[in-house]
Amino acid sequence: MTMERAFARSNDSLTAIYEFAEEILSKNAVGDAACYSVHLALEELFVNMVKYNPDVDSDIDVGVAIIEDKVTVTLTEYGVPEFDVTAPRNVDINAPLAERTPGGLGVYLIQNLADSLEYEYGDGRSRVIFTKESGV
Repeated sequence: MTMERAFARSNDSLTAIYEFAEEILSKNAVGDAACYSVHLALEELFVNMVKYNPDVDSDIDVGVAIIEDKVTVTLTEYGVPEFDVTAPRNVDINAPLAERTPGGLGVYLIQNLADSLEYEYGDGRSRVIFTKESGV
């Protein structure tokens, strides 16, 4: 089962995105731990797309697919510069808060949360694809 929908590039879309993903996750009895991971990664990626491309007004396409025992989520945006979320991040998670520099922790979290993470870029189209075992 696959569903896809375009969402306005705004943090105001987060509730609708959550409901959209939850509809397909609950219909397929995806486990609670996998649902949590999917929602967290989806929110983090969407918020970053909105935050770091403030001059872009095109919608962001979100797709959620359940195939066998995997949840695959795809986020696609248009007219944006390249930003590879799969590139290693130099984040010292053990450093005291006072010594940390802002940024990078969300992408680091996604890299460690997803079972697989892919990035495609071409002609201003940026696509992030992540998968998570469904836990059923």
